[in-house]
Amino acid sequence: MPGLVIHVGVALVALLLYFDDRNRKYVLLLLPFAVLPDLDHFAPLYAPREMLHNVFLLVPPLAIALYGLKTKNNVVYSIALMAGFVLFSHIVLDFFNGGVALFYPLRTTWYGFTNTPHVAHGAVALISEPLSTYVPSEALGGFSTVNEAHGAVFLIPKPLGAYVPSEAFGFALTFIALAVILFVKRQLQFDTDARELAKQTNV
Repeated sequence: MPGLVIHVGVALVALLLYFDDRNRKYVLLLLPFAVLPDLDHFAPLYAPREMLHNVFLLVPPLAIALYGLKTKNNVVYSIALMAGFVLFSHIVLDFFNGGVALFYPLRTTWYGFTNTPHVAHGAVALISEPLSTYVPSEALGGFSTVNEAHGAVFLIPKPLGAYVPSEAFGFALTFIALAVILFVKRQLQFDTDARELAKQTNV
């Protein structure tokens, strides 16, 4: 799994890009969220990457962010939104490096990608983490091989031309999400400034 330094580093870059100089104090407040999901490693009777590595962990911060947006409380909105993003980045990075129990506790199946190269047809391919059921990949124009992992069956996708570490996809998706958040933030700020300018003009 990505180490502590990677999780904190990605979160730190995202927070510094989002918050301006006046609000940098929130960076230290939100950094612990970067490692919060890994607390499930210490939970008795639970397997690592289950209890806190799922999409339901994102519900509370996103609900609070929507509340802040509705009430026009920019501080609550920004803090909750970035708390959700930092949690999201952790789950995405782990998803592309070994997989997570994405829908736990509704399902215990792990979803994601390993980072182990496998040779097929003379090329190297990434292997997806187990699916709940086996579907022959011939239907998708590939080939199918049954393997066992975590007690489930997964597919070997059609081989890539070269081996690309699956973490690269995690980083890419994380920063694409950050770019969307920054774009929306600037758009909302632009709309707010435009409304204020219109009010001043009418006066």
